[in-house]
Amino acid sequence: SSGINAEYGGEGEVNELYLEMKIIADIGLVGLPNAGKSSLLKTITFAKPKVAAYPFTTMRPHVGAVHYTGHYQVTMADIPGLIEGSSLGRGLGHSFLKHIERSQSLLYVVDMANEDYPAVETISILQKELHAFNPELVDRIIGIVANKIDLLSGPERILELAKAYPQYSVIPISAMHSRNISSVRDFIEPYKTRNPDDEPEE
Repeated sequence: SSGINAEYGGEGEVNELYLEMKIIADIGLVGLPNAGKSSLLKTITFAKPKVAAYPFTTMRPHVGAVHYTGHYQVTMADIPGLIEGSSLGRGLGHSFLKHIERSQSLLYVVDMANEDYPAVETISILQKELHAFNPELVDRIIGIVANKIDLLSGPERILELAKAYPQYSVIPISAMHSRNISSVRDFIEPYKTRNPDDEPEE
């Protein structure tokens, strides 16, 4: 005898598991619809989000990587646009805000040419929605990207925004025309991490 006893096993267990990714990106782009988040992601990374001139073009996050020398990168997520009342569930708000929670740091992206929602008012709306959903999210904001400066006649709106929110760095850009994108790259570089796909093989 081999000393090994075998018995008929009972029925196994069947479970359905729902797994939720806690972190999707180093930097999440937060803004109202049509702020230019997708255009910025497309310009600064190799991601190919849908870009169009109507609200809620982005319905789920798109993630791209900003690459740096030495096999380092910053992953960046284009989060679907928030609206007033998102923290109460308006416009799929809870779903979109949960995506924001999965970014380690956050950048506001503001349409500087939006006449209906001036930049200063826009940041106030975004701050309130983030705080109402999860107060800790406001602490993750690292700066403001002032987009669509190509549509401005002067620097007045940028200066007004910087004065209203002195706690944040304001980076003026035109994502559509790739103006000053290098400043965004430089600004987020401290958040870079080693790219695991570029590790040398042993």
